[in-house]
Amino acid sequence: MVRAVAFIAMFALLCAAAALMLWRRGTSTRERALTERFVDRQVQAPAPRQTPRAVASAPAAVPPKGTATGIARIRAAFDTLMSRAGIERPRALVGTSLGVAACAALWSAMRAGLIIGACIAALVFAAVYAWLVWRAQKRQQRIVRQLPPFLDGIVRLIVIGHSVPAAFQAALTSAEAPLSECLQRALPMLRTGAEIDHALGAVARMYRVRELELVGAVLRVSVKYGGRSDVMLDRMAALMRDLEQASRELVALSTETRLSAWVLGLLPILLGAMIIVTNPDYFNAMWSEPFGKRLVYVALALQMLGAWLLYRLARIRT
Repeated sequence: MVRAVAFIAMFALLCAAAALMLWRRGTSTRERALTERFVDRQVQAPAPRQTPRAVASAPAAVPPKGTATGIARIRAAFDTLMSRAGIERPRALVGTSLGVAACAALWSAMRAGLIIGACIAALVFAAVYAWLVWRAQKRQQRIVRQLPPFLDGIVRLIVIGHSVPAAFQAALTSAEAPLSECLQRALPMLRTGAEIDHALGAVARMYRVRELELVGAVLRVSVKYGGRSDVMLDRMAALMRDLEQASRELVALSTETRLSAWVLGLLPILLGAMIIVTNPDYFNAMWSEPFGKRLVYVALALQMLGAWLLYRLARIRT
C-alpha cells in the first residue's frame, strides 16, 4: 500500500514538473513569435531578414562532420545550457546534483523499493533542469534589457568620432554582466577575421537573443556600406525599449491566464495527495479493487492530457 501511494505521488510530481516545463516553453515560444511579428512590422529593411541565413552559414556555427556524434551533441547542448544559465562551475553542479539524486534514490529505495528510488532520482534531475531553464530565461531577459543602454553608448562614441568597430569594443568595456559575458564570446571570432554579424549571430543563437542578430546586421551594413549608423542604432535602441514595454504589458495581461493554468494543473495533484494523506483507507479500498486501479490510471492519463492541452493553449501564436 505504501509503495503504491508513494509511486502514484512521485508520478504525479513528475507530471507536474513536465507540465511546468512545457508551459514555460510554450510561453517563451509565444512571446518570441509576438516579438518577431512586431520586429517584422517595424523594421522594413531587408537586412534583418537575410541575417538568419547568413548567420547559419557562419563557420563557427557549423560543427565538423567527423565529430557530430550523439555524445558530442549532448555535450555541446550541455555547455550551451551552462553558458546561458551563467554557471561558472558546471562540474560542481553536476557532481552536487548526482550526489543529491543518489542519496535521495538510495534512501527511497531502502524505504519503498527501487521504482520509487528511480522516480525520486528523476524528480531531482527534473527540478535541476527546470531551475537551469528558469535561470537561463532570466539572464536572457536581463541581456535584452541591457542592450538599449549599450547601443546608446555606441551612439555617443560614434558621434564624437570613433569608428563603428572601435565604438563597439570601447562600449563593451563598460557593459555590465550578463551582457558583457555574452558579447565577450564574439571578440575571439572578430579577432580571427569573422564578420561582425556572423559573430553576433553565433552568440545570439547560443543565448537565444534575436536582438543581437539585428544589431550585428546593422553594424555590418554600417561598416560595409557606410551611412548614419548612429541614427540607425538610436532608432534600434528606441525599438528595443518599445518591445520591452510591450512584453511587460503582455505579461501583465496574461497573468490571469497563467494563474488559471497553475490552479488547473496543480489542483488535481494537491487534492489527490491530500486525500491519500488524510484518509489512506479510502484510497486503499479503491486501490485493492481492479476497477479502482483502472480509475487511478485513467485519472493519471487525464492529468497528462490536461497538461498537454494547457501547453497547446500556451503556445498558440496569436
